[in-house]
Amino acid sequence: MALYAAAAAVLAGVESRQGSLKGLVYASSFQNVKQLYALVCETQRYSAVLDAVITSAGLLRAEKKLRPHLAKVLVYELLLGRGFKGRGGRWKALLDRHQARLKAELARLKVHRGVSRNEDLLEVGSKPGPASQVPRFVRVNTLKTCSEDAIDYFKRQGFSYQGRASSLEDLGALKGKCFLLDSLLPELLVFPAQTDLHEHPLYQAGHLILQDKASCLPAMLLAPPPGSHVIDACAAPGNKTSHLAALLKNQGKIFAFDLDAKRLASMATLLTRAGVSCCELAEQDFLAVSPSDERYRQVQYILLDPSCSGSGEIGESVPKGPTDPEQP
Repeated sequence: MALYAAAAAVLAGVESRQGSLKGLVYASSFQNVKQLYALVCETQRYSAVLDAVITSAGLLRAEKKLRPHLAKVLVYELLLGRGFKGRGGRWKALLDRHQARLKAELARLKVHRGVSRNEDLLEVGSKPGPASQVPRFVRVNTLKTCSEDAIDYFKRQGFSYQGRASSLEDLGALKGKCFLLDSLLPELLVFPAQTDLHEHPLYQAGHLILQDKASCLPAMLLAPPPGSHVIDACAAPGNKTSHLAALLKNQGKIFAFDLDAKRLASMATLLTRAGVSCCELAEQDFLAVSPSDERYRQVQYILLDPSCSGSGEIGESVPKGPTDPEQP
């Protein structure tokens, strides 16, 4: 039940422009971020289909206490997802009362549109497009390992190493169980689009950080040398912060600021897993910090990468098997 309520809250927040889908997922108190992200993304992808089925079936008229966003999540799970399979509590019982009608309306919609598969009901703009082909980028955490060792590990697991990428075409051609080294960032491995490494032992041990290439660029361009003092002004969820720590080799100091307590708590877990020991977290607006404060007198570098709505992106960077907040 908590999963469906959390997913409905994220959908409502996105619709009311309270934040990006990724940001709201990671601000949620629901623990299984991957599961929540997958459910929200797929529900949103089928949004128009679900609205049509719910309206035709008269679900909201019959169940006046059922809120629209929660209804959409529940109907997705029933008709298009994995089904409740014992989950869902009272929501499962509620949907069971309308299951036959909802399935009938979905079948009628398929007949009306002349399609046989659920996927074919999607509008052109909702079908998997270029975003589904964006390669999966994986940063090697040099606080715990090195690129050479990570490459050797994957090769022993049966992955085919294709060397360093020389062009964008190399990235687009990745298929199957193979990977490349990025042409620009020496610690960035590139895998085919649908590669899911969330259960991989190197990721779970903090040796790998699932992080988009664009998210890796700010710290790389700032390039603080070991021993530096750095302010990370909008730090959560922490991938860039862990990258800064790797560049510093845990020597020096990172003052990481964020106003969101929940995101900072998740960030603390991420940094611990990544082996970061040079970071001090602060639930505070960095603009309110006094420049004359003695704690910051050695600061020479500031990384400022504010949160955005995600508007204009090809797609959310965490696919159906979501990754860390700054990955897809």
